[in-house]
Amino acid sequence: MNLTNIKRPSTSTLFAAAPALFLGGWLLMRPIDGRSEPGGWWTAAHAVWLAGFVLFAVMAPRFREITGVRTTGQRIALTASLWTVLLSALANIVQLSIDLVGGFTSADSAELKDAFAGVKEIPGAEAVVYGIGAQVIFVGLVVCAVLAAIVRRGTPVPAALVTTGTVVMAVGMGFGRNHWSVPAGMICLLAGLALLGRELDAHRGPRVSPIAGRAAFAVRSGD
Repeated sequence: MNLTNIKRPSTSTLFAAAPALFLGGWLLMRPIDGRSEPGGWWTAAHAVWLAGFVLFAVMAPRFREITGVRTTGQRIALTASLWTVLLSALANIVQLSIDLVGGFTSADSAELKDAFAGVKEIPGAEAVVYGIGAQVIFVGLVVCAVLAAIVRRGTPVPAALVTTGTVVMAVGMGFGRNHWSVPAGMICLLAGLALLGRELDAHRGPRVSPIAGRAAFAVRSGD
């Protein structure tokens, strides 16, 4: 099989799939009301979340398609937000991998909580893997969406949706993970990123191979 012929997923597909899986994991947790306990629903939810954050990590380099940044501040913001999304996605991947291993090796909720407590005792683990390190991904997504609008590689609509979704999720979590505003924020995030992906694809346009490009230039030159 020729690996060079494998087509990468479009930016629009990737930007829609990652937040869709994020929302899907939340929905799968509803039968157990979001409690931390091993079991079929719990395992399925965490597996879906793991897949979603893998896609967020894959998605991060695509923000380089936000071309047109001109100022030093814009370049720094784009690079910083790209790495924020990537590293925070990796922190979530580590967290969810730990959760799945804990779920498979624990007989009940008490054992699972003990397993998590052991991990959180590792210096820095709680802040990086379970705290701010796992949460700043949404800040990176907001900055990228806003930058896309500023340099006109996207419209203000996805930037507004991603920002609104992030704020609504953050506020909703203050009322508890089961609050109706949490999935509402996730839906806004999904809509904003899906639209942003479509806009980036539209600005990127079809790719032309170097050979085809030279041939087209030769034809034009002969006119």
